[in-house]
Amino acid sequence: MLGLGGARKRTAFTQTHDCLYELIRWLADARRRSEPTLAEGEAAFEAIWQERGPIEHAFRDDYRRLAARLVAALIRAGAGRRFRESEPLAIDLPNGRVLVEPNELAELSDGSVVVRRVRTGQKRSDEYDRLEYTLYQLAAQARFGGAVVVQALHLTDETAEAVTITAAKVGHRRTKSDEMLGRIAAGWFPPEVDAVTCPRCPHFFICAATPQGNLVVA
Repeated sequence: MLGLGGARKRTAFTQTHDCLYELIRWLADARRRSEPTLAEGEAAFEAIWQERGPIEHAFRDDYRRLAARLVAALIRAGAGRRFRESEPLAIDLPNGRVLVEPNELAELSDGSVVVRRVRTGQKRSDEYDRLEYTLYQLAAQARFGGAVVVQALHLTDETAEAVTITAAKVGHRRTKSDEMLGRIAAGWFPPEVDAVTCPRCPHFFICAATPQGNLVVA
């Protein structure tokens, strides 16, 4: 409305991050046909890097070395698995449907399915208290039943582990998700006023949290 840009500022870090997620998408497709080697993964990433990476940045070599370590961790994490085409997984709640798009779907030797969420960073102390992991659990169980494992892969930590959430927390977050869907359907978006975060928001000048009256440009 005011012609102000709200897009995220591109930095060398975000460019590197975006390159890694593009490689994750490439792997999701390539792994359905074969098991890419580290050399093949590195070659694919280099092509992405030359097109989208911070190749003009003063610390490009440092970012590239960091990316190479994460690429290697990603390739190793897929060894010995039989991957299938990733597909959106639906959760049907009273107030609507939620679609979860996993980064990877794979099968283990015993026939169970692994639904994997891939993060480039480190595991946070409250990682599995985040709503998205409960949605992963609900969607995976709705699609595959009991023979399914939701797994979190953190590339910086080089760890892959099964996500464990108590039944009580899953039930509470399922209810919370349904309440959120109901509010979205009703168009109920009350502003949460915060003196620190509000001025940094791209919607600050048109948000209902702003005072009434005409906007005057000094």
